[in-house]
Amino acid sequence: MTEVTLELMRQYLERFGWSRYQLADEPFEKEGLIRTGWRSSPEHEGYSLIIDPMVEKGCLSFKVPQLFQAPLESTPKDRLGDLCLAMSFINYRLIFGKFAYDPADGEVRFSVDVPIDKNTFTYEQFAHTLEVVIRAVEKHAPQLQRIVSGEESVQQLVEERTKAYDEARGAFADMLRHMLEALERKRGGTGGKGGEGEGQKPEGGDQDPPSKL
Repeated sequence: MTEVTLELMRQYLERFGWSRYQLADEPFEKEGLIRTGWRSSPEHEGYSLIIDPMVEKGCLSFKVPQLFQAPLESTPKDRLGDLCLAMSFINYRLIFGKFAYDPADGEVRFSVDVPIDKNTFTYEQFAHTLEVVIRAVEKHAPQLQRIVSGEESVQQLVEERTKAYDEARGAFADMLRHMLEALERKRGGTGGKGGEGEGQKPEGGDQDPPSKL
């Protein structure tokens, strides 16, 4: 079994293609941590990423700290409320990872925490986790920042996601309706033997055709 160590995480990070990082010790912990980061575009100032194998706690943590600040004392209360509501809305739909707000200093961050009790952690799992972190942060962090600045409302975020869900549900309903209609046409076009006429009911008594959606 491969133990989850700082050196293993460093090797995985190199294999992932990230060569810019810094190894750092942590007091009272067996393993240290890795500081690295990425840019979503050349113009963007970038995001910091901390990879922290907390062996004593049986946890491997991927943290993107300081996405932005929303200090409790200087941020309008209605915007703080919208921020918390938006994070709850997003977190509810995330399978992996979470956004969090610290009222002590106003930090907003994203993290994924993976249990590593007595199991190994493969490169495939490492790459999967990093990709989740990058996608979630690049998609949602700018939205949350716009909500705090007042450029966007939480209602817009909810309506945008709800509209996409409704469109997907409508497309599925259309597909199912077409399938049922095709099945009805196929059943109606296969007449029985011996001159049985149209409208003859199937054996087994009265039976209504499938209802259309």
